[in-house]
Amino acid sequence: MVLSSGKSGLGGPEDFELRSGSDDDGEKYAGERILKTMKAEGIMDAVVIITRWYGGEMLGPIRFSHIETCTREVCRMFRQKDDMEEAITTLNSLDAILSGLRAELSTISSSLSTESTSTARKSQDYSPMRDSLDLKKAKRLITARENSIRAVKSSLSKAKGQQPP
Repeated sequence: MVLSSGKSGLGGPEDFELRSGSDDDGEKYAGERILKTMKAEGIMDAVVIITRWYGGEMLGPIRFSHIETCTREVCRMFRQKDDMEEAITTLNSLDAILSGLRAELSTISSSLSTESTSTARKSQDYSPMRDSLDLKKAKRLITARENSIRAVKSSLSKAKGQQPP
């Protein structure tokens, strides 16, 4: 997607246009196959470069299957990394919400009792999960954070009900 000529991007979807293209660099029809595979995989805003060199053996038409397979794998990895980044962004947002709710609960709880409770938590480092591309784990963590938020909200409601007016 690119900004149409003379448009600012603030006018909505009609300010953008889809551009696509390919370059075979002498490998006739290869660029078209790469582009077709990218479209089939639903990949936008990406460039796929496939390099092939002559190893002494003529591959014939099977080379296109190899080109399409490589393109498909690159597209799937691209999507997987994109999905992981989205999951980590969601986790960071949920962590911030949870931290705020816990701080609020701590404030209310400390005004109701004389016990001191600490809610300070260090921020999560999701880089190992990002590196491993373990999307299933990320989704489990998102579910766990959402459940924790519900539980803290419930505790907050109960604590607010106990507060003297």
